[in-house]
Amino acid sequence: MAARPTEMDDFLCEPRMARIATMNANGSAHVVPVVYIFNPEDGSFFISTGANSVTVRNLKRNSSITICVDDDEHPFRAVIVEGEPEISGPLGTDHEGLKRIIDHYYRPGMWADWVKTPSAEKIRVRLTLKPRSWKWWNQRLQINGSVRVG
Repeated sequence: MAARPTEMDDFLCEPRMARIATMNANGSAHVVPVVYIFNPEDGSFFISTGANSVTVRNLKRNSSITICVDDDEHPFRAVIVEGEPEISGPLGTDHEGLKRIIDHYYRPGMWADWVKTPSAEKIRVRLTLKPRSWKWWNQRLQINGSVRVG
């Protein structure tokens, strides 16, 4: 069994957008940009999404997900992970989880403004992914790799 790569942990901990892909019922890919929290202690990704979102409906049918985190500055860096996330039950508005994400990604004080928006009232679930496969490259450090874990 291969160990989880850690070369890109600093990159994944930076506030970046990720794209997550799930499979629609017709076999096409559903790709959506999201914000996330990466936990370098266990290599997991935390995403908060609507309980009735297309992403969640797709995962209930086909539990596979792909997450891509990259940047658009040359020399390029990227991490692509795959696996089957754990999906929590409905958590109400899950302001605890959302506040972690808002605090990580947005300006100081943003939570006080965001919590007043209609989006703050959406019923949410948490996706937690411990990837089974990793692909990464960092052209700045001239490293790349691919590994299956677990």
